[in-house]
Amino acid sequence: MPSKRDSDRSQSPRKRTKYKESEGHRYDRKIRRAKTKARSELDLFQWSKWRFCKQDYWINPYVDVTPRIDYRSTSKEEFIAKYEEPNLPVVITHLTDEWPAQKYWTEKYLKERYGSHLFKIGEDDDDNNVYLKMKHFLHYSNKEGQEDDSPLYIFDSGFYKDRRRRSRKSSSSSSSKKSDQPNTLLEDYTVPSYFEDDLFRLTGERRRPPYRWLVIGGGRSGTGIHTDPLGTSAWNALLKGHKRWALFPPHTPKHIIDPPMKPYDHEAVSWFSTVFPKFQVRDDPNDTRTLGERLGMVQVLQRPGETIFVPGGWAHVVMNLDMTIAVTQNFCSPTNAEYVYLNTRHSRPKLGAKLYNKIQELGKLYPDQYDSVAKRLQTLQYVPRIPPSSSSSSSSSSSSSSSSSSSSSNVSSTESETDLSDGTCMCHKCKRKRKREAIRH
Repeated sequence: MPSKRDSDRSQSPRKRTKYKESEGHRYDRKIRRAKTKARSELDLFQWSKWRFCKQDYWINPYVDVTPRIDYRSTSKEEFIAKYEEPNLPVVITHLTDEWPAQKYWTEKYLKERYGSHLFKIGEDDDDNNVYLKMKHFLHYSNKEGQEDDSPLYIFDSGFYKDRRRRSRKSSSSSSSKKSDQPNTLLEDYTVPSYFEDDLFRLTGERRRPPYRWLVIGGGRSGTGIHTDPLGTSAWNALLKGHKRWALFPPHTPKHIIDPPMKPYDHEAVSWFSTVFPKFQVRDDPNDTRTLGERLGMVQVLQRPGETIFVPGGWAHVVMNLDMTIAVTQNFCSPTNAEYVYLNTRHSRPKLGAKLYNKIQELGKLYPDQYDSVAKRLQTLQYVPRIPPSSSSSSSSSSSSSSSSSSSSSNVSSTESETDLSDGTCMCHKCKRKRKREAIRH
């Protein structure tokens, strides 16, 4: 028979069943940690301080007069002649019809197949990437993300990498089998024929800056006013949800479209809340047009299945209106090669030199296709550099720049995460190497 001592010990608090943290509490703890890293300037109670979730940011469809073309019936030559060469935005329909991503990329699918995979949601104060598992991010988006003023969102240039982190216990359980799949997201879409001739591929995957991103976010998340890096153009294919765009032609004065803003500087929701209203005002007694109309502002309500072409040099701000899933890529084509080369040869000299040399080689090997591009770049050897922007930031977040008093200065270029204006590589490996060297010295 058990002794009294044994009986007492069995009732000891140390022997009682420990409190088991629920799945929801676990998720919330990981989300709080990620929010603190990604936005250290905000107290956790300040994320929903301004109650932007109570405001309506939907755009009236009648103001969206951007041309729309059908991918099925518009040739590449017609697209280049009407939109890429004149450097004009356009919305392309039916481009994603045959993509597996159009069918499969839903919240349920992403959670079941990629729930344990890590995706980038920002950077900390030391420029280190901050990641969340897909299942944690979707939990956030459907819970407190509904209330946050400017919610976290996935903006990941390495989305095709397999970043699973599983404990030995979870990896052996049957419940994790669905989320234990290799990353095959790149196989779910194909680069459209309009944009497949990307000259930056000539420089090699290691040297070229990040150029493709998976973008997932709920209402009010988005990217602040910026221009795409190195003068590249871009396409953004929306598979789920709705996005609101405002675009401005090249050389639009920066101090007008990118002033300091509150409550969150350089966030899309702040821009549409505090800056956009002034573009609706008719402030010139001699002109009946609004300020936005005089500047050539283009507004777009992007719908599921639509792809927007963003020409190089166009400043733009994008805000998600509901839960959105999209993929986007930047590119250098034979059409915009001159503008990209002028932007690249000074900010990224080695990259610019390699791009130039590779195009010259192609001009000799395939003169019918590349000779004209090679000769155009030759004429730029003595053209002065494009004036640099005052500051830049990672393309995974809003551009970070101060307002300028010069009416001729342009909005700051949003640099990629491995591309600073002085040529410094910002990949995780190089940042860790520089940190170790700084500590050593």
